[in-house]
Amino acid sequence: MTVQPTDAGPTTGSSGASGIPTLLTHIALPVRDLEATLAFYERYTNLAVIHRREDPETGLRTAWLANERDRTTDGAARFVIVLIEGSLPKQITGDIQEHYGFLTSISHLGLSLDSREEVDRIAAMAREEGCLLLGPMYRNEVVGYICIVTDPDGNNLEFSVEQVLG
Repeated sequence: MTVQPTDAGPTTGSSGASGIPTLLTHIALPVRDLEATLAFYERYTNLAVIHRREDPETGLRTAWLANERDRTTDGAARFVIVLIEGSLPKQITGDIQEHYGFLTSISHLGLSLDSREEVDRIAAMAREEGCLLLGPMYRNEVVGYICIVTDPDGNNLEFSVEQVLG
């Protein structure tokens, strides 16, 4: 099966129905323990911490994770995962409630690997550490060979090979 682009929406370089160009740059995930979450991502991925800070006004601690190949010449990245630790500053966020583990059910971050053996290695490590949610398994020619692992806050990470995107 070959996956074909659809006519369902804008293509690269298009500004969409609004006429305003957009670029997906990050996903922000609240975490209970930034150091534990960074240690998890260091064990399971090769994402690099490209920025860390503590906001003096709010006390929020953040770390940005990126793929090395997404890094730009100025040290930034085209896309990052922003991990945020700390209580929400009500003077800024108002009534927004704190929640953790947003990427549940079929929601996930997708990480591409080079081989089924690497997916199997990640799955074995996750099984031993008690955080393997699914797999390893071959789903189909679009999804490929996958396993799903949960991070310390319950967010799902899908490790895959043979996927059309990876």
